[in-house]
Amino acid sequence: MVKVYEVLNAQPQVQPTAVKQQTAVSKLAQQMAADDATPKPPTGEQVYLAYVMKQKMQKQADLTYAQRMRQQAANAQSQVR
Repeated sequence: MVKVYEVLNAQPQVQPTAVKQQTAVSKLAQQMAADDATPKPPTGEQVYLAYVMKQKMQKQADLTYAQRMRQQAANAQSQVR
């Protein structure tokens, strides 16, 4: 027979399976965080998007250069006249 004071003074017991489960979850979370931190090679989609971005930047640089050269040519012609 359990006495009332024994029930009231009893410390809550943690189930061993709950501790094991929490430990496993904690280890898994640490592994996932470590996996996210390691660099990975780019995917095909990332390579394609980088290529497209590079092409756009190159086209813009070419347009800017051509515009600058036309402006310099126009300035040189106006000074010759």
